[in-house]
Amino acid sequence: MNLRQLLTPERVQVRVAVDSWEEAVQRVGRLLVSTGGVQERYIQAMIRTVQELGPYIVIAPGIAIPHARPEDGVLSPCMAMITLDPPTPFGNPDNDPVRVVLAFAAADKHQHLQALREMAQILSDKDKVAALTQAKEPGDILRVMWSLSQQNP
Repeated sequence: MNLRQLLTPERVQVRVAVDSWEEAVQRVGRLLVSTGGVQERYIQAMIRTVQELGPYIVIAPGIAIPHARPEDGVLSPCMAMITLDPPTPFGNPDNDPVRVVLAFAAADKHQHLQALREMAQILSDKDKVAALTQAKEPGDILRVMWSLSQQNP
């Protein structure tokens, strides 16, 4: 499965204002729940994981990737993304504040690997990350995130 299959228009919001990292994870998690990808308990599992393990989900400056285990309520593989305005600290001194929150839910260890490869390529490109953080509408996000999937359907 690629990003085009996992990150759908109804799972993207831009310029979301939140008061805490927990609220950011809840907001992106609700996009997964509302589109039938995960059960409600998946959101709490993502938050609990960060509380237990620390802000390891902030993988690069300004980028957080919350997730939990398949048994925590995944119904089907999916991703959701929000951009934060203003940026929000997640507790990672090297990579805070966070501007992009990309949640994913994997049903197994294999289905989502192509999408994760695409995501890694996009998030390692400074110009594409800048385009994500400056997005004014969900379509702007999808054009960037789907760019590799369009090349490799």
